[in-house]
Amino acid sequence: MPYFERDGALLFYITEGQGPPVLFLHGWACDSQDFIFQIPFLQALGYHTIAFDARGHGRSSTPPVSHPEQLRPEVTSDDAVALLAHLGIAAPVLVLGHSLGCLTASLLAIRAPRLVRALVLVDPMYYQTAAAHEGFTRALAGDGRAHEVLGRSFAQPDDKPAWLRTWHRMRLLATPEWVVYQVAYQKNVVEPAVGNWEVVRGMFGGRGCPRLVVLKDETNLEKERSLGLGEKDGLMVLDGDHWLHVQEAERFNQIVGKWIDDL
Repeated sequence: MPYFERDGALLFYITEGQGPPVLFLHGWACDSQDFIFQIPFLQALGYHTIAFDARGHGRSSTPPVSHPEQLRPEVTSDDAVALLAHLGIAAPVLVLGHSLGCLTASLLAIRAPRLVRALVLVDPMYYQTAAAHEGFTRALAGDGRAHEVLGRSFAQPDDKPAWLRTWHRMRLLATPEWVVYQVAYQKNVVEPAVGNWEVVRGMFGGRGCPRLVVLKDETNLEKERSLGLGEKDGLMVLDGDHWLHVQEAERFNQIVGKWIDDL
């Protein structure tokens, strides 16, 4: 079975293909299925693809309620390091993250720089300030609130295709509400609160590897630019949904393929 155990957690993963390794990191209340369009695309380009479900998400085990700290992005980053070791992968990997997965990917590049060749970040969710996060995190608390509040967010924009809304709703409802809440609380409130822009802007200028950042609109373009851009970095807007790598998969894949070729 495609599971490995780390510190009592049973983590689902899938690995296929041969060649240079690519690691996929999904977002909040989602799972590794988010990359169903990128995995075969990159395999066809000769890459070895690796994806796993974070603790409390998808097919991986859920931490005990008494240990919500296991839902911190730092722990997911360390789980990624452990998975690569479990698979015997020593070569630096290309890391592709979406949303919260961009935060995890960036932490991985900072905490284990020898393991990361480059980053592809899809509409990161690390641009909000502590003040902005405070109200949203508080709104998630209470019975029935987390699914309702995050569900409304996932349903946007109004013209989102029905199939995409249904897919998001099914996975959200399969994620325990306390997990949904604690993922936000652990990254936005518990120190060092690495999900807040005030912390991010002091940390993420030193990710130490090339990065391609693809945003859904121009809202956070200047914030990402302020983190610094190297000669090999890419920053662009692909107008669309937060899950632009799903809804605009063909266009997104071509962007990624070209950028990788130019590395």
